[in-house]
Amino acid sequence: MQMIPNRKKKHNLMNKFSFLLLFLFISSIPVDALKNESFFLENNTGLDFMTGYYKIEIIEISKPGDMPFVKVNLITGGLTKLYYLRENEDPSINTEPFNKINLNSSFITTTVAKISVEYPDNWGSPIKYNIEIPVVAEKIPEIVLTKSVDKTTLNKGDVVEFKLILENTGNGTAYNLTMEDRFPPGFTSAPGSRFPPLVQGELKAGERLELLFALKAVEPGSYNIEPTIVKYSSKSAQSNPVSLTVLEDKKEKSSLVTVITLDKVNIFAGEPIKAIVKITNKGNVSAESILIKGTVPKGMEVIEGDLRQAYTKIEPDESEEYSATLKAVESGNYSIQLKTSYSDDMTGSSANSDTIIVTGKEKNYLYILIPVIMIIVGIVLFIMKRHREYRF
Repeated sequence: MQMIPNRKKKHNLMNKFSFLLLFLFISSIPVDALKNESFFLENNTGLDFMTGYYKIEIIEISKPGDMPFVKVNLITGGLTKLYYLRENEDPSINTEPFNKINLNSSFITTTVAKISVEYPDNWGSPIKYNIEIPVVAEKIPEIVLTKSVDKTTLNKGDVVEFKLILENTGNGTAYNLTMEDRFPPGFTSAPGSRFPPLVQGELKAGERLELLFALKAVEPGSYNIEPTIVKYSSKSAQSNPVSLTVLEDKKEKSSLVTVITLDKVNIFAGEPIKAIVKITNKGNVSAESILIKGTVPKGMEVIEGDLRQAYTKIEPDESEEYSATLKAVESGNYSIQLKTSYSDDMTGSSANSDTIIVTGKEKNYLYILIPVIMIIVGIVLFIMKRHREYRF
């Protein structure tokens, strides 16, 4: 009976010993130690921990006159985050997974910054490397200049319109554009036009500029218009030349064309027909002292208006119009003929209408047939009536 208390006491000692071992085991678990190290880093340099596991890259250092700062790129786990470091300021790197380290900067110059990094000791020392800066293609403007005209042959006194097209086919903006062009012989500036035309100061990549100017031909001959030159930046562009032919003075003359239009061409004798006369000046100056005259065809007579007409003046590309109504008194074929004379053609030019076909008027037998038909119908009705009476 006395052995039972000894067993309990021994059991309690075993429990205490177990707790002590557990405490010692927990206390012996290692805690990650942190290491603080300072590095002098220039712009576009970085620190690589554990072969790319965690990277610190300096991508920009403040310029003279700016508040000193360092722009830092943190890279880990395929993610990137940007931080700004200022002298003796905590950047507060709290976001996962970037919060594995702490950063600080004790001084910053225009070329180098002293960066203090606190990182797990088991990472080992980082490897310093240079950041590969991508090569940016140089921005080069390239202007293509073309020259064209609205016509290559013209008369003395005519105006020719020039078109200049400037197109920047390069990848950079062209600055300080200036235009050089020599005034061609045999020409003068057209009213309201400037030679050479004004050009804007710059032309961005891919942009297109269209310039217009006009010249008036003052001397006949063949001319080779020299290329236009546009200077920009440290380059220049040259257009194509243009060849022009200027003819002698074009003789100015009026030219009248007379057209006779009929409202119908097949009529019966005694039926009226309307003739419309139109006179158009197809020349380049006005026609004056215009006289249109003609005789009425034999077998026809004018019942309204007059075939004869006179006008003081008809301007180029303008027309005058009048009409007359005629009646055929005899069957047959007729044509209206008119002669138009004017200042540039005193002899006159003739104009004929279409042929008018006049048919003799047919007799109207209807007034004879109607009474005969009425008599026949009356007789038939009378016979039918008598037939019914005898039947009954």
